[in-house]
Amino acid sequence: MGAALSLLDIGLTSHLQRQIWQGSPINDPDSNIISSGFRTLDLALPGAGWMPGTVTELLIEESGVGEIRLLAHMLRELTVGKDRSVIFIAPPWKPNLAAFRAMKIAVDKLVWVKAPEDQVLWAAEQSLKQEGIGAVLIWLPQVRPEALRRLQVAAQEARSLAFLFRPLKAARQSSAAPLRMVCKPILPASAPTMNRREWMQAVMLEIDIIKRRGPLLGKPLQLSLPLQMPALPEHIRRAHQARKAREVKHVVDSGDIAAFIARSSQAALDALGIGEFDLAWSDIDVE
Repeated sequence: MGAALSLLDIGLTSHLQRQIWQGSPINDPDSNIISSGFRTLDLALPGAGWMPGTVTELLIEESGVGEIRLLAHMLRELTVGKDRSVIFIAPPWKPNLAAFRAMKIAVDKLVWVKAPEDQVLWAAEQSLKQEGIGAVLIWLPQVRPEALRRLQVAAQEARSLAFLFRPLKAARQSSAAPLRMVCKPILPASAPTMNRREWMQAVMLEIDIIKRRGPLLGKPLQLSLPLQMPALPEHIRRAHQARKAREVKHVVDSGDIAAFIARSSQAALDALGIGEFDLAWSDIDVE
């Protein structure tokens, strides 16, 4: 019999070459892969980071367990390092510009799309087709298997990242997403005696990778996701350590509230003065 013909010896187009995978089942080098910012998580992810052209399902108990802080390094790298846009489709909360700035994410590269549930996946597919898109974040409680397959094809063709947030019960359902992760908060033992700020500083995130290319994860990972605080005025941050020395049984001191409102109002006026809200966030409701 003749020698086997290597696929790499024939003239494949770049599009077809992207469909071929060779080598290690876990850590293939790829210059487009973006680190998660957590070494232990990178070691568990195929390619040692978030891989473009892949839908990642994040299965969470409820919104706010730390899923955005988990993706903060990726969001910063895309919007600042690579000058690419990130689209948020149907998030269950109003995006907080101050929080994104605190994480050093370029807010002018973030786009918030409000869409009814029956149009979320269509909006996601259309977003992935646009030039300059680095990632699309999608919140959708229910999705049909065939729709999820279309989303994976769209992400693969666009070579962009796609993150799909779904409830924990979806873990029992089949999925075309190549990467699926169950994310649960780990409460500190002293949680009942903590105020909310202390609680969010101490809470950790348990990540169980239930589907990935290669063998399953031996045991869940535990990541620390400290809360960013630069949204508060500087003198408030300097006083934070002093306040920790005394027992605080409320969420925010009244002085913090006044200072925060004053700073937020001025920031809003400054933003309007430079036309910032005329960009990606022009559809934000004014309360």
